Amino acid sequence: MSGIASLTLAQIVERLAAPTPSPGGGTAAALAGAFGAAVGEMCAALPRTRHGTPEERTRLHEAAREFAVHRARLVSLADDDGAAVTAMMAAARLPMATADDAVARREALAEATRRATRVPLETVKVCAAALERMRDVAVMGARVASSDVFAAIGLLKASADGAASNVRTNLHGLDDEAYVRETTRQLSRTLDGVARAAHAAMAALQE
Repeated sequence: MSGIASLTLAQIVERLAAPTPSPGGGTAAALAGAFGAAVGEMCAALPRTRHGTPEERTRLHEAAREFAVHRARLVSLADDDGAAVTAMMAAARLPMATADDAVARREALAEATRRATRVPLETVKVCAAALERMRDVAVMGARVASSDVFAAIGLLKASADGAASNVRTNLHGLDDEAYVRETTRQLSRTLDGVARAAHAAMAALQE
């Protein structure tokens, strides 16, 4: 699959709609986050601020730079997710003709599955970081962009929730209890941060 960034929007949607395992929900979730970060970047870069102060302009300029980094990372993660799914499928197709084959297949599948949890977990973490910055935009950004800020928050939250579902699903296929426990802990902690940041940003829009 060619890189997501090299495709038109129509091509991306067509590939997501195709009855194939990859690209799938993980790719779509990361792209939703990229759209959310892009909208946040736009809101932060608008020339008007809430009160027109230099301090607001400085903070929003910093936020716009961070959103640009998050946006690029989430586009990259959309590609990574598709590659992770493809790797899992390839591992599942490995031969099991001998005992050695079976061991090699099991180890390859376990590693591919761990990769397929790491990628969406990173998506959740990037969305959490972007949502932390959304409160600044909600507080300091121009009121005319309030609906755009609302959309950005929703996209980032949906991205995190969708990616989290992929993490949980793929963890079910692992026997590595220590890895499952640590990944579950990280996911739970990060999702708590997502919920808090999204709530804080939404509350700031009402002020």
